[in-house]
Amino acid sequence: MYTTNYKLFRAPRNRNLKRKTWIAHTIWNYFLGWQRTRYALGLPYMSFKEMSREFTVLKNSHPEIFSHWRELNTWSAREILKRLNEGYVRFFKGLSKRPPKFRSWRKPYSFTMCQSGFTFADPEEGDLGFGIYGDKVRIMERQYRFNISRPILGNIKTVTVKADALGDLYMSVVTDHITTEVTPKTGEAAGYDFGIKTMFTCSDGTQRESPHFYSTAESQLKSAQRKQSRKQKESNNRERERKNVARVHRKIRRLREDHHWKLAKQLVHQYDVLFFETLSFEGMKRLWGRKVSDIAPYAFHLKLRHQGKKHGKQVCYIDRFEPTSKTCSHCGQIDMFISLDVRKWKCSGCKRKHHRDVNAAINILKVGASTFGLEGVRLAIASNPRRLHPKSIPHDPHRKARIR
Repeated sequence: MYTTNYKLFRAPRNRNLKRKTWIAHTIWNYFLGWQRTRYALGLPYMSFKEMSREFTVLKNSHPEIFSHWRELNTWSAREILKRLNEGYVRFFKGLSKRPPKFRSWRKPYSFTMCQSGFTFADPEEGDLGFGIYGDKVRIMERQYRFNISRPILGNIKTVTVKADALGDLYMSVVTDHITTEVTPKTGEAAGYDFGIKTMFTCSDGTQRESPHFYSTAESQLKSAQRKQSRKQKESNNRERERKNVARVHRKIRRLREDHHWKLAKQLVHQYDVLFFETLSFEGMKRLWGRKVSDIAPYAFHLKLRHQGKKHGKQVCYIDRFEPTSKTCSHCGQIDMFISLDVRKWKCSGCKRKHHRDVNAAINILKVGASTFGLEGVRLAIASNPRRLHPKSIPHDPHRKARIR
């Protein structure tokens, strides 16, 4: 499956889609409240089939109360119930910490449509032989225009419409197109150690700096929030300032995502195999809080695995309990009395000097290579003079991937 996002042009008719997102809120909250009431009364959990049957009964037997449910596509309404059921199933299996919670009408929500809920213009054959669709789509008997920033490839399966905090509408199109990009093999493997001040330290002695977008824009965000707090509640001026605050948050999020995608593509172009530690990012957030959230390491690893699968590269993880920071990468001597504030240390066995992060990255690479049994791949290990003075690579949004 291949997913692309498009922004709908602003138009007065967009209020119809915003109303449908509000209807999706009401369906979610109604059946979630029903489930919690049943639990409080000691009744069993109501499955997806039972919720779907009750949805049809309520819609037909009480049209004066649930008439707005008819405005939403039936398949889309049942898709919302399916999301609610999947949330409870994950909670019952222990995959999530808490059951689903109520959705606030202030926060954006979405609804998904099958092929009967939308209609695109007939595609024209392009240069690559794929069907190229136009910039118009008909959603539930109304036509909308969207910014077709990239072509829609393959057969369209589902379309999801979502509104953000600023009121802009976006459309996610899922097709059956399979994306593959042929990337030349470099024959090298590298290990990476995660850090707070430095996002990643490579086993070849280079460090990837983190731009810290939230910390950079913190003064601008603070100013916008102060302006919002001065306005009278439920006034148009306060709503305008609320959108300004949401605009700053959206800018930070987009800069961070752009940095993640570009960095992930650079790494998969440089190395065939990448090794990382399996860390508990939730536990790190409890210790360092906003600093870890600003880097967003889990979101980056999701993008990195996607890029690795797309380009035919491997992203592997070793156990988190391996003493990579306290083990000498040259002789294997373990110094257990090295505190976290020590960044440079000398091995008590071979008297070799190490930089803490570079040494840990080299150990991650060696443990990963021995665990996964790599053959015919060179290990990118820093030479001795670079270990105490790793080379820092600052963030450059226009930097291209270097293919070795």
